[in-house]
Amino acid sequence: MKKRAYIVRHGQTKFNVEKRCQGWKDSPLTQKGRQQAWQVHEYFSERGIRFDHAYSSDLQRAIDTMLIIVQGENVPCFTTPGLREMSFGKYDGWKHHDIPDVDRNTFFKSVGGETAEEAIVRAYRTIVQIMNRQGNDQVLFVSHGIPVSGLFYSLARKEGIEEVHDFRNGCILVYEVDGYDMELIDFIQTEREEFLL
Repeated sequence: MKKRAYIVRHGQTKFNVEKRCQGWKDSPLTQKGRQQAWQVHEYFSERGIRFDHAYSSDLQRAIDTMLIIVQGENVPCFTTPGLREMSFGKYDGWKHHDIPDVDRNTFFKSVGGETAEEAIVRAYRTIVQIMNRQGNDQVLFVSHGIPVSGLFYSLARKEGIEEVHDFRNGCILVYEVDGYDMELIDFIQTEREEFLL
């Protein structure tokens, strides 16, 4: 069986609610965010999916999400800056409507941040390096909106997986990994309808 990477977007945060660019700034999970992480935990638990290791970005919202997902399981947990959100430079923490109307894929590099491509490539390299280590056959990764959506659009997808434009907090991307090749084999929105209000 090919190796599998399960990539999850962290739960909702205070900054998400306030419509702020989080970037490398920390913002705590909301109660809804903790519920979303628990729904991911239940999704894996109900299907008997077990992880050899779990990795999250070193930002607290991702760490907290990871710890809820693996709660009650004996899974070694690690953090890595490679899974961080894209840096928006001086605009980290700013409200979306206060940021200039610019090309958001490239602009933030000029204000101390990075391009979207740099953030996505950083996450991809981190994931494949971890997956290529001995004993990493099924691994959980908790990351952020731009790396998660960027990987979806950048990498191969199994036939039949429809285009997605809504990467909700707690969504799951399941990849088969073979060396440096990653193919998306499933996309799951775990958020239940009662939490969409």
